[in-house]
Amino acid sequence: IFSRFNMSEVSCKKRDDYLEWPEYFMAVAFLSAQRSKDPNSQVGACIVNTENKIVGIGYNGMPNGCSDDLLPWRRTADNKLDTKYPYGKAFYILS
Repeated sequence: IFSRFNMSEVSCKKRDDYLEWPEYFMAVAFLSAQRSKDPNSQVGACIVNTENKIVGIGYNGMPNGCSDDLLPWRRTADNKLDTKYPYGKAFYILS
């Protein structure tokens, strides 16, 4: 496989411009937030153990089993039942 590459151009050192752990985990959380259907706030999370291993990722949305087409997404309304808050902002954890 290396015969296709000019070995004089291949670096023998590791890259210096890689993401540090905090930036990497924030990027994973940011990406998972893109799954949220909430029009007002998209929230993502990345849960990490002490060995820097991802043990879960998640994002905000309606609870499992509830149609996000039938429940309201409003933040404010005259009637509190017409907002998203009584239905519980679920946070999906995928592990």
